[in-house]
Amino acid sequence: MGRCSFAFLACLALALLLGGITGCGSTGAASPVQPPALVTITPATNASLDLGATLQFTAAARNSSNTSVAVPITFTSSNTAVLTISNGGLACGGTWDSLVAPVVCAPGPSGVAMVAAQSEGVASPPVTVYVHEHIDSFTITPVNPPNSQCFSQNTVLNYHAVALSRGIDITNSVGPLTWQQANANVVKLTTNLPTIPFNEAQATANLPGFTRITANAAGAASSPVDFTTCPVRSISLLVNGTDQTSFIVPKGTAKTITATVTDTLGNTLTGVKLSFSSTQPAVVTTTSSGSATGALVGGGDVTVSCTPPNCNEGLVPPQPVYADQALALTVTPASNSTAQTTTAFVTSTGCGTNLGCTTEVFPISTSTNVLGIGAPLPNPPNSFVFSPDGKKAFLGSEQGLMTLNPSAAPISVSARTDVTGKVLAVSPDGNTVIVSDTGITPNQVFVVNASNTTTPPVDLLITGATSARFSPDGLKAFILAGSTLYVYSSLEALKTIPLAGPANDVTFLPMGAFVYFAGGDVGNNGPGAAVSVRNTCDNQPATGTNTTLSTQGVPSAIRALVNGTDLLALDSPGIDLIHVDSITAPSSPTQCAQSVTNSYQGFVNLGQGQFTPIDFLVSTDSTKAYILASGFGSVLSYTIGGGSSSAIPLVGNATALSGDLTDDGTTLYVGASDGRVHVVSTVLGGDTTQIPIPAGIPLCGNVSFTCMPDLVRVQP
Repeated sequence: MGRCSFAFLACLALALLLGGITGCGSTGAASPVQPPALVTITPATNASLDLGATLQFTAAARNSSNTSVAVPITFTSSNTAVLTISNGGLACGGTWDSLVAPVVCAPGPSGVAMVAAQSEGVASPPVTVYVHEHIDSFTITPVNPPNSQCFSQNTVLNYHAVALSRGIDITNSVGPLTWQQANANVVKLTTNLPTIPFNEAQATANLPGFTRITANAAGAASSPVDFTTCPVRSISLLVNGTDQTSFIVPKGTAKTITATVTDTLGNTLTGVKLSFSSTQPAVVTTTSSGSATGALVGGGDVTVSCTPPNCNEGLVPPQPVYADQALALTVTPASNSTAQTTTAFVTSTGCGTNLGCTTEVFPISTSTNVLGIGAPLPNPPNSFVFSPDGKKAFLGSEQGLMTLNPSAAPISVSARTDVTGKVLAVSPDGNTVIVSDTGITPNQVFVVNASNTTTPPVDLLITGATSARFSPDGLKAFILAGSTLYVYSSLEALKTIPLAGPANDVTFLPMGAFVYFAGGDVGNNGPGAAVSVRNTCDNQPATGTNTTLSTQGVPSAIRALVNGTDLLALDSPGIDLIHVDSITAPSSPTQCAQSVTNSYQGFVNLGQGQFTPIDFLVSTDSTKAYILASGFGSVLSYTIGGGSSSAIPLVGNATALSGDLTDDGTTLYVGASDGRVHVVSTVLGGDTTQIPIPAGIPLCGNVSFTCMPDLVRVQP
């Protein structure tokens, strides 16, 4: 018993010596608070305070284990004539009526005080507080600015700020100022340099664009000063070190693109955020680092652009700039590659408005030409458009927009009900869809975020929109409605532009700077009998020679070829040929677009009489064009370059309803009036296979009539 008591007392004494009872089986006793090892104060940076104004400070303590500890903390001011601070940390630019329960802060003289928080002999780093007269205004002026409206990249310029109170300069009493720029990409600000006064900031021009610089203190801010890093004016390209613009490459081969970017003063820029785009992203893939790869057999153009908001940031209106040429890649089979396969899809518009009628969409593998397992569509479709990369497709209807996942096994379809009408266009990245509903009053065009189905669509009151196309970089969409052009961009308000004549279709020159219209002006043969050209950057009529070209009739469709210098305008009974002779640099730094010279190369009569086109298909390598026409029992073919035309008859006197072409240009899939999908070999020049729609799996169900395969699309 004695021994135990002695051991217990010894243990207790040792525990007390160490600061707590931790041994001998003792439980439930609280350890005393460890002393603080660190005290911090917030705000921890220098502050600027008006006479009679207040500023709340807070503080925290942590022990040697970096754990918060609850200990009494006091606040001190090094100059109580200038600034007093209450027990709760509320600073007064003058004198408090009470440090315990402060109410009235009586202004004192201007000056400087150091504020700190401390506990048990441990103090925070002091904070300098500048107490001064109220700032009525700030002025900011550049120091020795160069004589230009913009500053070339890496130009260094100092800005000098002056704080005024009732017209008197009080800058010295305000202390260090806080400088800000609206966009740190455009200009870099550096302050507190030993080589410049405390009330100056050093601005370094960085990336092209526009921003504003401000200075502030004690809640007062200066009027903003405009700062422009000289915008991009031109982009020139080299591929693998050569100035060649057209390449034939085996599948899987990559090319490295080097872009030289010049500003409006003629200086070369570095680090500019350029966009690399492909007109056929499934065939020719691109990376942000400037690599272009022939992924599939076919062809495509690579466009390089300075596209807002990532390039030429903050400029109003936005100023996109496109390279002086596009790069054309024709992709051939690799020596060890197998036959290229994809999937064609077939469905029908036949249900129309029939209640209870159900529609299915079916895949057809191009390797077997056998109808696969279908998927029911939530609504009867009226249009069917793939995204350029082939990863999804969109089907329009009067009940809602549907999205097809072609890679699912089996294929799957989802729908949304807040977007109705026909699909007119899909953006190059597949994330934005334009849908026109001319069946509702008033007519509307919906711009849909396809990557986020919870985002409401943008509703545009556009009457009678029939055609649309996105620029190669996806910045803008040009929407046609008769004799009116609408230009949509997420960066600007909708533009409404009256045209001199009706326009039916729109396409972009592959380099991106010019947009061509089938119609849009008055030609020698009347309104709309023309191909007209506008700038992509400002939507204005292009400058140059022959920017309106008269055509044989009113063209219904227009396509740009992969070579970047030729266009085809479909103009029954033939095709108008347009050539781009030259493109020249802008004549002044304020002009956003190049000038273009075009020439009309003539009209090719296809020799089949007048026709009403259904589809106008151009192979991705631009060697062939195909026309499917209403009531025609053949596919019209035109050899581009050679100038010859022919007709490929469909088996069984069937007439074409819809069709599409594989990326490699070897096969056409044509839905026809006999209820079959015809496989037309462009290599053999004949209708080689007719795929039936078995009676057990009809395109339309719950109806007594048979729906025809009038929506056929091939996955890119």
